[in-house]
Amino acid sequence: MVSIRIDGKDCTIREGAPIIAAARANGIDIPALGYDPRVSPPRNIETAFVEISDSRGTRFASAISTPVRDGMEIRTESDALTNYRRIYLQALLRDHYGDCAAPCVLRCPAHIDIQKYLYHAGCGNFAEALEIIKESNPLPAVCGRVCPHPCEAECRRNALDGPVNINEVKRFVAAWDHRQVLPYMPECLPGSGFKVAVVGAGPAGLTAAWFLRRKGHAVVIFEMQEAAGGMLRWGIPCYRLPAKELDAEIQAILDLGVEIQYNRKLGQDLTLDSLRKDGFDAVFVGLGAQKATPIGVTGDALPGVMSGLDFLAKLARNERPDLGERVLVIGGGNTAMDAARSAVRLGVKDVTIVYRRTRQEMPAQASEIEEALEEGVHIQFLTAPAGINAQGGLLHLACTRMALGEPDQSGRRRPVPVSGSEFTLTAHTIISAIGQAVDGACVDNDVLVEKWGNIKADPATLQTPLPWVFAGGDCVTGPDIAVSAIGAGRRAADSIDQYLRTGRVKKAAEPYTCVKGSWRNLPEEKFKGVAAAQRHELSARPPDIRKHDFSETTALWDPDTAIAEASRCLLCGCTERYACDLRHWASRYGVAYDPEAPAQPLMIDDNHPIITRDPGKCILCGLCLKVCREMEGVSALSFYETNNVLTIGPNDHRPLDLTACVACGHCAASCPTGALTLKPTLPKVYRALHDPELTVVAQIAPAVRAAFAAHYGIDAAAVMPILSAGLKQLGFDHVFDTCWAADLTIMEEGTEFLSRLAEGSSVLPQITSCCPAWVNYCEKMAPDILPHLSSCKSPQQMFGAVMKQYFTRQLKMRPEMLYFVSIMPCNAKKYEAARPEFAPDGIPDVNAVLTTNDLITMFTEKHIDPRTIKPIPVDAFFGKVSGAGIIFGASGGVAEAALRLAAERVIGHRLESFSYEGVRGMNGVKETKVSLGDVEVRLAVVSGLQNAQRLIDRIRIGDAPYDLIEVMACPGGCINGSGNPTPKLEGETGQRLDVLYRLDQEAPIRTSQDNPTVRAVYENWLGEPDSETSHQALHTTYRRRSMRLEAPGEVALLREQPVIDVGICIGTNCYLKGSWRLLEGLSAEFRRRGVSDRFRVKARFCTGQCGEGPNVVVGAAIINGVSPADAEAFFDAHLAHLVELAPVAVKEP
Repeated sequence: MVSIRIDGKDCTIREGAPIIAAARANGIDIPALGYDPRVSPPRNIETAFVEISDSRGTRFASAISTPVRDGMEIRTESDALTNYRRIYLQALLRDHYGDCAAPCVLRCPAHIDIQKYLYHAGCGNFAEALEIIKESNPLPAVCGRVCPHPCEAECRRNALDGPVNINEVKRFVAAWDHRQVLPYMPECLPGSGFKVAVVGAGPAGLTAAWFLRRKGHAVVIFEMQEAAGGMLRWGIPCYRLPAKELDAEIQAILDLGVEIQYNRKLGQDLTLDSLRKDGFDAVFVGLGAQKATPIGVTGDALPGVMSGLDFLAKLARNERPDLGERVLVIGGGNTAMDAARSAVRLGVKDVTIVYRRTRQEMPAQASEIEEALEEGVHIQFLTAPAGINAQGGLLHLACTRMALGEPDQSGRRRPVPVSGSEFTLTAHTIISAIGQAVDGACVDNDVLVEKWGNIKADPATLQTPLPWVFAGGDCVTGPDIAVSAIGAGRRAADSIDQYLRTGRVKKAAEPYTCVKGSWRNLPEEKFKGVAAAQRHELSARPPDIRKHDFSETTALWDPDTAIAEASRCLLCGCTERYACDLRHWASRYGVAYDPEAPAQPLMIDDNHPIITRDPGKCILCGLCLKVCREMEGVSALSFYETNNVLTIGPNDHRPLDLTACVACGHCAASCPTGALTLKPTLPKVYRALHDPELTVVAQIAPAVRAAFAAHYGIDAAAVMPILSAGLKQLGFDHVFDTCWAADLTIMEEGTEFLSRLAEGSSVLPQITSCCPAWVNYCEKMAPDILPHLSSCKSPQQMFGAVMKQYFTRQLKMRPEMLYFVSIMPCNAKKYEAARPEFAPDGIPDVNAVLTTNDLITMFTEKHIDPRTIKPIPVDAFFGKVSGAGIIFGASGGVAEAALRLAAERVIGHRLESFSYEGVRGMNGVKETKVSLGDVEVRLAVVSGLQNAQRLIDRIRIGDAPYDLIEVMACPGGCINGSGNPTPKLEGETGQRLDVLYRLDQEAPIRTSQDNPTVRAVYENWLGEPDSETSHQALHTTYRRRSMRLEAPGEVALLREQPVIDVGICIGTNCYLKGSWRLLEGLSAEFRRRGVSDRFRVKARFCTGQCGEGPNVVVGAAIINGVSPADAEAFFDAHLAHLVELAPVAVKEP
């Protein structure tokens, strides 16, 4: 052990460990993109430099590749490091093409996480959707009715079949919450001791109060009217926004402990100074624009002429003014529409809107205009008022026809009078709705108020020139939509909280956010393959009925419609946006996105059953290549160049699923960006949980408990009842332990092995088939080995068969009504569950697979804390498990469990010891011999497919003296599956392994054959192990899977000639000498000659001989000085003889 100091902290760590291991072990985070302790350090990306001071002086060094030395002084942050990291990250992001946030979210003035709440609404998680909305907006029922939804204008479904109806999903979710016995009520932080005054109970003030109270501050709102709501109450008629909906959301704010004092007007009943004297530590001014703009023509103050705001306020107070039989409304905004439609509801026979532009320029919502016309409102377009006079009991409005000229500052074409076009309209009442303004005189402070009456405030922090006064909403921006005021109220609350706690306000750093651009400019390929889904609209009451009352005009959706509409979301924002290491560090070091230099779009590969590959987000860290090559031993990925852009993927451009990929998922789990992601399974599980017709059952694999327990810091021995309780809280009807199915697997696989052994079968060694990634590898890369595989299904699929064929009979239910969910440490299990042979009669044995990471996500989203939940045992029907089943999650566990069965069967009596140490541990290959009486069983336990391939080669030449071989694709076995949290420290995987063996030691049942519930299934259904019934239910057949597009002769070619890897060095010197041209050239040459399935071109890391490059590696040979311009000559000289092809000239097509 050595002693070092990191950022002033004394640390002790083993000698030779890399600096980053010491930092992580002591809770110090270093930007280490491309680093994983399970594989070799990255060579082509370096963000993890630190400053080192020791006997050799002070210098920069890599925290990943530099070992610690005694007495070393390390700094992980400094100005120099910050500048370096910012520049380096900026360079990495130069070619990054993606959406860090969805365009709808970026357009929303309140920056509500629309994508996230649509996701939850689409899953049926309405409570979670509501909570997400209220993290940004405390008035969703209001906004769901009155917001003009600018977010929808940026929805990318506009390019297809219409935007997602975001507003109505929000409205439904809010209504759903209002109907609950206990509507959503967030927790507030403990009292801070600070007191804040909020002036104005409109949307800005109410929002500021909501968030300030949640932050622990005492809040008092001062409202000049007799009721709260501001323009939401006094400026919007109740057929659009019922008062009860507004009252309910205001009451939710008051229920947090916010106080409102009514009839208290700023400048009359209180001042900013008086509030300060009354002990308020800060003030937020959230006044609305409630001062109507006069028409500005002669006669605009005559009796019978009123503002739209005054008219709508009377209606809100249940007054019903007599408007006469004919009404003119001047204006083209929503207030004009509201006034006109309200006049119709009061019985006015003739209502006409006068507007000086055309319908295209009208600022009112299109739906409001359309519904006004349906209700009988007339519109005089291109008409401007010139004067008003009263005559004969009528008001005469002098008008001028207008024509549209050049655009004005608003972007709309300016109306220009048409000479000689004057005419007159008559009415009993004229309502003016041409605009609103802020009455800043009440503030009575020249320092705070601009000449136009608006309040001066920093646009980012909303702090005014008086440090303790903040302002937001209409009083700062001028008249705007309600959601803008809501956004301002939230930002102001954040700033006020910062001011109260620190005495100063600092502008919040903007997170790094790159965008692909507007849907109007995206290539058509972006939407290729998106299924059409028609937009759901709200149904309005017929106009002839609705125009006679003030009842709400539209009805709510049912849950199914809300789910269907929310599910139309394309999830444009990166799915990794909350966990993206690249975005985290780019934001941390102040990298700015440059919209003027967007990256080049690259096609997304979505063909794989469980993985999506988005090369536009790749930063070429190479981690996916390393975990694929060094951990799994597959090498399905490589560096390659396309459209002059360097990226990672299958280098011959074939779909990922048609490569050697075994669907382990490690590439996606380790990717520090969103370039490789796993397709989501949670939505369909959530929907099943919300379906009252389904019985939802879960099984939990043994390796899950160790990783889950480590993640939450709880005892692994106690974790199963905790998991059971959490799943029951989520809505699962039954919870079982996969160890039970592992015991069943051992009964079948062990019996099969003993039969082969006794018969002296020609297909010994028997090879386990529990690992789906290994099965995939055999089917693709070694189909000649398939007869050696056990015919047993994996425990996951055996349990599925038992559920659908046996358990459903016990429950007297149809198999399709049981929804069976596996919780596994492995993403390849998702691939396995989707195989057609595991869906007899079209009904899958396993409906969905969740990983440990998925389960942690569910617990997080549903606010379930495993550390505080009351445990519930797993269900008793399959409640007994053995230690043999538990160790299935460890490399060597399957073999050891099988030995426990075989030993008793061969020897004929119980054993005193059940442990076989020779098959345990993290080593990639373990060999041992076990004496079972007079029989000696030769065993090999292999983890990592590169080790498995060596064993395959030995089997092929008859040099594999084994009877039983266990193969796990992941080093260490299932415990190291990609569905478990990725280890951050060396040794974490081994610690998880130790947990399983400890649980085995503590298990009351140690062998599968002693499990009474397994015996019961045999007695009641299966008969004997390896019987005809068990074969039909629990066994399967694996077949060769082609990686080609069914070219002639492929079967013989694959059987007779193994694939040859051709590695091309991508070290800096080789790259500069043209190695990438050679990579592309050889790929093209292989396709041209029709030998793409005989050779695979792979970019590889430095050969160490770059001075003589470009270098090509074929087998063990390194060929130096290869010309990048002549791939054909290289093939003829070095590769043709490997396929017994004569060197021939092939003409270019």
